[in-house]
Amino acid sequence: MRTFWILFTPLLAAGCAMPPTVVQGPPLVMIAAVLPTKLVETRYDVRSYREAANPSLRHEAHAVFRCTRVPVTASDTLETVPRTSAPLASVTPLPASAELTAELATQKKITAELRKAQTSVAEIEQKMQVQYAQLVRQSAEALRLREQLESEHRRIQDMATAESAPAAPPATSTSNPAVKW
Repeated sequence: MRTFWILFTPLLAAGCAMPPTVVQGPPLVMIAAVLPTKLVETRYDVRSYREAANPSLRHEAHAVFRCTRVPVTASDTLETVPRTSAPLASVTPLPASAELTAELATQKKITAELRKAQTSVAEIEQKMQVQYAQLVRQSAEALRLREQLESEHRRIQDMATAESAPAAPPATSTSNPAVKW
């Protein structure tokens, strides 16, 4: 192992003996004009949350401060607004398009026609119920009249059979010579 270090050390010191393949010139470095800047600290209020890596760990509501490098001409405070001041993207309605407006108009027209049809059906149903109740009353009255008619008819038949029935046979007398026994 000692021989390895003895041979390896001079090789490191000598470097590579190959000639460079790229001609090296002075480095071209472009430096932009540096504007004077300053640091501005911005406060962000954070609500309480659970740690993503460890859900059993909960962080309470606190403020987070952020340092931002801004030009010297910027104000010393950066205004922030609460997240609740802007509507959520998930509930912000999309801008209305001509196709959507036409479809909504069609749906409103269909809905109006359906409501008219519902009221018409309700009115017809109510009329039918009134007519049905009247028909039931008339049927009951017709049945009562029929029963009266049948009882009257039976009474008349009974009277007719009573009148047409032969009277008691005439009494026979022994004095009548026409009768022969």
